[in-house]
Order: sequence, then C-alpha cells, then structure tokens
Amino acid sequence: MLSLESIGSIIDDIADKFGTRLGITYRLPAPIASTPADNTLWSKLLNVHPWHMHPKDILNTATSVIVFAIPLSYEAIESNTRDYNEPSLQWLREYLYTNRLIQEIVQHISKVLESMGYTSKGLNPTHDYNPSTLRSSWSHRHAGYVCGLGTFGLNNLLITSKGCAVRLGTIITEAKIEETERPTFEYCLEKRGIKCKKCIERCPIRALTNWDKGRFECNKRLTEIALKYKNVLEGYADACGKCSTGIPCATRIP
Repeated sequence: MLSLESIGSIIDDIADKFGTRLGITYRLPAPIASTPADNTLWSKLLNVHPWHMHPKDILNTATSVIVFAIPLSYEAIESNTRDYNEPSLQWLREYLYTNRLIQEIVQHISKVLESMGYTSKGLNPTHDYNPSTLRSSWSHRHAGYVCGLGTFGLNNLLITSKGCAVRLGTIITEAKIEETERPTFEYCLEKRGIKCKKCIERCPIRALTNWDKGRFECNKRLTEIALKYKNVLEGYADACGKCSTGIPCATRIP
C-alpha cells in the first residue's frame, strides 16, 4: 500500500524533473493531504454548495480523496507583484505549465494505484465549471479544505503550508490512505482577528469587495487576459494572481 508520504515523494520527483526541464524552481515539497470519501464534511459541503459533486459521484467505489498543492516559484510570485494592473508573463506561463504538470501527476499517480489493484481517478486541474454560473462541479480548493490541506483566505483561495500561491490537484481512489489531521486554527490573518485584507486591496478591479457580483467581473477580466496573451504564450492563461501575490500568505502561513 502506498502511504501519503510516498505519494508525496512521487509528486515531488515529477514536479522537480518537470520544473528543471522548463527552468522553474517549484517550492517543494508539495503540500499533500487525504481524507476518507465518506467523511461527513463532504455532505456538509454539498449542503452549502449543492452543485458540487460527492467523491462517490465521480468514483462510486471511492475510499480516499487526495489533494495536493504545487507551490509556484518565488520568481513567478515576485514578478507578479510589480505591476498592479497586469499579470506578469512569467506568472501566466507558470500557470499554464503547472496545469500541465498537475495533469501529468494525477494521471501517473492514478496509474500507480491502479497497478496495485485500486481503481483511481485523477481530476482535471481547471476549467471544470459552468460558464453561466461560474460554479464548478468539483472544487480543488474545497476538496483541499475537507482533506485538511489548509483554510480559506478572504481571497477565496486555500492557504496551505506553502501559502495560497499554489495550483491544486485531486486524486480519488479505492485505496485506503491515512487521514490527514485538520488545521487547528485559521491561517488567514484577518480571520484570526489580525488586521490585513491585503488580498482584497491587491485586486485591480476590487472584485473581492462583493464576490457575488465580483466573480463575474473577475471571470470577464481573466478571459480578456487570456485572449490578450494567447498568441504570445501559445496557450490560454485565464489567470491574474494579484490577490495571491504580494500578500502575507502568498508563500507561507503568516
């Protein structure tokens, strides 16, 4: 049986080799967490977000859910703090590459688990949402919260042990993986009662001040960015990252 630690080692090895080929120094090791597919928090999540799938909706024989975070490089994070209005090309490139890396990781881990006799499903890293409602049938952020990978910041991002400047991936499997202990306190400074709100201030269009409306404005902006840089990047990078860079929780738990 693979332990969570050994799965994490495989992820780190793949990420390190992938990054070396592309000149990216990911902030490894990658945070990783797991929880049972029958954890009662899944039902509580569905009560709040009924459009979200239960792990067993994806794999009806699921036993465990694994969520991991690939921490984006210090170089990409620093580059994205300079211009208030525009995301850096380095940030956008790393967003594109890291999505491809996560796809490679979840496929590889799933194959390893299946070779041991456990049916497994690696989920796509992004673009699994309804364009009219902007609601995802599976949220890696919320799955990470249920698994104990971190807690939410005011920017609606998951703050992990390596901060919120990360990309997330999910694997659902029949294998029984040990459960991760949940965080014992809020990682977000503002939620801990310490004045911050830096992530809200960093948004160029102030979308986080009223997220019910702002998420549509945010999505419109990300689409514009993706189309603007599509030819330069040779890919569709609908990303900005301003609310996850230049803030106390970008790279760590503050």
